[in-house]
Amino acid sequence: MRDVRTMILLGALLATTGLTVVLGVTDPAEPQFYPTRFLVWNLFLAWIPMVFAVGFVTVRRRGWLILLGVGWLAFLPNAPYLVTDLVHLGDGVDLWRHVLQYGFAAWTGIMLGVVSMLLVHRRVEHDHGRLAGWAVVTVSVALCAVGIVIGRFQRWNSWDLVTRPDAVVASTLEWVRSPFAEVASTGVAAAVAAFFGLAYATVWSLGSAEDFARRPSR
Repeated sequence: MRDVRTMILLGALLATTGLTVVLGVTDPAEPQFYPTRFLVWNLFLAWIPMVFAVGFVTVRRRGWLILLGVGWLAFLPNAPYLVTDLVHLGDGVDLWRHVLQYGFAAWTGIMLGVVSMLLVHRRVEHDHGRLAGWAVVTVSVALCAVGIVIGRFQRWNSWDLVTRPDAVVASTLEWVRSPFAEVASTGVAAAVAAFFGLAYATVWSLGSAEDFARRPSR
């Protein structure tokens, strides 16, 4: 049963990814440029933390866990970042097409982030206990807010952490010193991170709801 659920989960995520692409490539107004091109790229980036998370829960060597964990955390903000792509929505005859396209992309990004975090959470909790597991979740959600500021408002991406780490760190520290100097960006990042955290809490708690539903009635 667990294998079936895993396949359904993977299939659903691939399907919403595919729907996002299909809505773009069938758009009569320059389908290969806007908004499909950057949405496909952002979806690709959102799948990367899932790959790292799968590796994180399957490897046994501790050294690999550190590398995979760092890679997962570096790319995790790309998942909830897709919610902020809604800023590109505009008026016009194709508004509903784009609403659906952005909606599918945002949903897929949130779910990819949630599922990848659930995998990492369970591995850390198994190895180091419940407190460590939830600490990882809390810190990861907070760092997603920082990642959204860096990506959406400072226009850096995860690859820049490798190619230009000094510039990314300097820009991030400047924001950390005075986060309320840019109230709008900080507020948006905090709101998206809160939404991501609540989405995770909702999915995580479904296990308890399922156990409750299985209890025999008296």
